Amino acid sequence: MLVIIQKLKMLRNNEGSTQYEIAEFLLTSQKRISQIENGKERFYKDEVEKLKKRFNIVDMPLTEGERKVFREKLYHWRNIIRSIQINEAKEMQNEVKNIVNLELCDFDLAMLYRLFEALLFIADDDLEAAKEKLDGLEAFVGKMTAEHRYYYDFHMGWLCVKNNDFEKAIKFYRQALSTLKANKGVVPDSEDRVYENLAICYTELEQLSRAVIFLGEIPKTNDDNKMTSHRLGIDITRAINYYKIGEHEEAEEILNDCYSRAKATNNKLFTGLALQNLGIVNTYTENWEKAIGYFDRTLKIFDEDSLYYAWALHYKIRCLVGMRNFLEAEKELKQVKPSIKDNPKNEVFLKGLRHIIDLNRNITNYNKNAVEYLENTAIPFYIEKSARFEALYCYKLLERHFIRTSKMKKSLETNRAMFAMRERMV
Repeated sequence: MLVIIQKLKMLRNNEGSTQYEIAEFLLTSQKRISQIENGKERFYKDEVEKLKKRFNIVDMPLTEGERKVFREKLYHWRNIIRSIQINEAKEMQNEVKNIVNLELCDFDLAMLYRLFEALLFIADDDLEAAKEKLDGLEAFVGKMTAEHRYYYDFHMGWLCVKNNDFEKAIKFYRQALSTLKANKGVVPDSEDRVYENLAICYTELEQLSRAVIFLGEIPKTNDDNKMTSHRLGIDITRAINYYKIGEHEEAEEILNDCYSRAKATNNKLFTGLALQNLGIVNTYTENWEKAIGYFDRTLKIFDEDSLYYAWALHYKIRCLVGMRNFLEAEKELKQVKPSIKDNPKNEVFLKGLRHIIDLNRNITNYNKNAVEYLENTAIPFYIEKSARFEALYCYKLLERHFIRTSKMKKSLETNRAMFAMRERMV
């Protein structure tokens, strides 16, 4: 692949022109042309336009064959990134990053590179760098092709998901879907991928009927693709929606299948997610011991400083509370490792559990501290993290506590809050 300077130097040599003649043509010095061809300086935009006319290059300094090869390489790089093969993607980046040198002549390929570079940052969890990169591209939105705009919106959506801003993510995914539908055959991507991500966002927001609608838009994938992360993600999302609407057996069957497939492909993330959701299914059916078994296996898979680990620990202790095994629940809380305890992200998980244990143990003795913490801190936290079923659990616990302690006004207020939340979840 030739970068712009190499290409223009080749065209100059083919024409038989000297550096001095090119310098005269551009009204500059021969020394500057020499420095440009040696990579020490760059052409200005107007100079590139003049040279394109001189060498009869209408659109770009690449032949169509070169352009096709480079475009295929960019998409191969994108596929590696999507597969979360981060090290391989970073190694290949060196092969494709020279495309930015063609930006003045080939805006299309240079923009694709920048969009896929942002994708790499997101996949590598470097969210600040991804935001900086995408914010920098916002000024070019008006010049983007349909292909560019689709990837810009899709990547913005994924960045919002990573930041747990699911409502904003939906806005970007809907824009991406609209672009895709209006440009069939132009944008080389599948609507299924957008439908899946929209379903995930609505699932996280506990808007289950909308999630089910988008999952229904995804046709049954060929069995050859059942082992991919993409298909596993779709199926686990389907299972989550099933158990949240009460179809527990269907959810458990799907999750067991997902676990087997993830295990067979050594997919650590989806192995852990399948186990964690199997635990949650059994929590819903109050099969506490079986649920705890799944959460124990989940805790062995995820890193201790991850949010997945914190949630698995949270659910395990909740199961112990459900069994009224308060001593064991307290023991688990006391044995929480420093890597979890000292992480500010996990503070509400741990304090909330402390108050949940206290309220369940002494449901008839009014506990002002526990009530205020759950009302003012834990419930807003769960809602912010799109864990509305956890927020509902706290509401139900508080309502029961208020009834048992003759706080009828507070009981009615809590009941109304629960009803309003359920309405938003439909």
